[in-house]
Amino acid sequence: MEAVLDANFIISCMKRKIDFIDALESAGFKIAVPREVIQELKDLKNNVRHDDRVAIDTAFSLLEGEKVKKIKLGQGRVDERLIGLGRRGAYIATLDSAIKRAVPNRIIINNAKNAIFVERS
Repeated sequence: MEAVLDANFIISCMKRKIDFIDALESAGFKIAVPREVIQELKDLKNNVRHDDRVAIDTAFSLLEGEKVKKIKLGQGRVDERLIGLGRRGAYIATLDSAIKRAVPNRIIINNAKNAIFVERS
């Protein structure tokens, strides 16, 4: 199973100190990050508060590892491309409500337990 990560999911995990890579791997997922999401993080870095910048820098160091596969989504809006992947069976790790409504398999953050949770429709 493949888990494709969205920028808001990555930043939120970093700020909450959730080790999403180990959690997803132990649940049997192969982790993929779209190059377009990495670019979103780079673009956001200059326009966010200090704690978000620190979270993004920490995320970059984690995403450089060999455990994370980099993929290319192609032309179009990132959210639409993620929805397309989700509809074809990939698990999408996001906090975006529009994406969560559109895909059957989601990975979200459980606020009560401050942990990752897998949802299947």
